[in-house]
Amino acid sequence: MKWISDMNLQTVAMSLDLINRHYQEPNRNRYESRYFWEELYTLIAASGFSAIEIPYEPVWQFGGRSGVPFNRYCVTTKYGDAAGYRARLAESGIGRVSGVTFDPNLFMRNDNLDFYFGASGHFAREALAHAADLGAGYFAISPSPYHGRVAQYHPDMADKMESFTTRTIGLLTELAAIAAERGVELVLRSEYWSLFGGERILPLLDALPPTVKLDVDTANLFVAGIPAEAFIEAHIGRIGCVHLTDTDFTDTQEVWKTPNPEFPRDRATQVFRDPGTGSVDLAGIAALLDRLGYGGAITCSARQTRDPFRALLRTRALLNQIQK
Repeated sequence: MKWISDMNLQTVAMSLDLINRHYQEPNRNRYESRYFWEELYTLIAASGFSAIEIPYEPVWQFGGRSGVPFNRYCVTTKYGDAAGYRARLAESGIGRVSGVTFDPNLFMRNDNLDFYFGASGHFAREALAHAADLGAGYFAISPSPYHGRVAQYHPDMADKMESFTTRTIGLLTELAAIAAERGVELVLRSEYWSLFGGERILPLLDALPPTVKLDVDTANLFVAGIPAEAFIEAHIGRIGCVHLTDTDFTDTQEVWKTPNPEFPRDRATQVFRDPGTGSVDLAGIAALLDRLGYGGAITCSARQTRDPFRALLRTRALLNQIQK
């Protein structure tokens, strides 16, 4: 497999979404300390990854005191600027930031859509500029908040969907122009809980400039009941990023319509699992990408892991197995 043969040094990135301060142990103070993250970079490199993906969090409670590298303000406060942060990563064995992700879910918090589009547009532009400063290859944006969160504040969204889609297209078109100017590829995240979940993302993509690509998330396709291999083969020319994610979850109770679908309220489970521990055929997907000659970004995501350090080793073990 051509892309797998280079993965240790160049191709496959590890997402920093394996650190979730809201759900993981042992405590928040530790995860907000700069020393925690700088040690983590060395462990990511020791696990065979030389690239990372960074989730962008627009608001951080402790501002510049936080060592969490998830927004421009914290990075600037701790390292001076993006170049200083990249230099620190390089010292730790991380050669590049592969991409930055952005989720507008935070801004769906009232019945005012002007607020949602204004705030999400402002911070998306900020995050995109930060991605460019970091030298990221892609900027992966969720095209909408959780369906269930939207329904909380807009129970009549079915009647508003046409105008919501039009405004979404306008915002994404603007971001696509900025991304192209800054040398970053804009990709749309495929999330089963989105207003544009599953194959509903395709008409949205059709309405956008051809520079905008798909970000295929394998676990999200699995939960949506969409065969990943068939979807990837049908749309390979439109894919700009692949997230290798895993799951055992099947949505038999329309969890995707709830306000917090990543953590089902009536199920003693989580949606995502560490790569290689769920039911997604990641080895088969890797083989398919190789056969199709895919040369875009590939990122491993251990989202929701309870043990990030074990997740790193599990992910490396999976990739080693695929490589063999």
